[in-house]
Amino acid sequence: MESKRIGNLEIREAVYICRNLPEHISYYIDYWELNPYYGKESDFIKDGEWYRPNSEHYSYHRIHRNCFKNPESCYAIGSFDWDYHESCYEFRFIGDRPMNITEEERKIFWELIDYGFKQLNPWWYSDDDE
Repeated sequence: MESKRIGNLEIREAVYICRNLPEHISYYIDYWELNPYYGKESDFIKDGEWYRPNSEHYSYHRIHRNCFKNPESCYAIGSFDWDYHESCYEFRFIGDRPMNITEEERKIFWELIDYGFKQLNPWWYSDDDE
């Protein structure tokens, strides 16, 4: 499936850190936002690959150097996962995260869910559904 981004929301393949991908990979709907750490290394104390806040109250807190590199960061708010019992992709919310988006973003969210189902389970849809 080709990834698709509309505004702050994007549907795309899950990222795997293991060598062997599962037979049926998952797909996430991610929420993109401005990265509050982007370009702000100078506000922190360098400690090897890590940075720590310039505050004794947060001395246990560490931020990896890669967190300062990208202007945006994202987190998943929903996922399409393969259901082996039903032999199809099923969609699920991740916690209550979809409840925290704006009304306009909810419309986009449902558009991406619809896109995901049609791409991942095409046999459910006839040409008349387009």
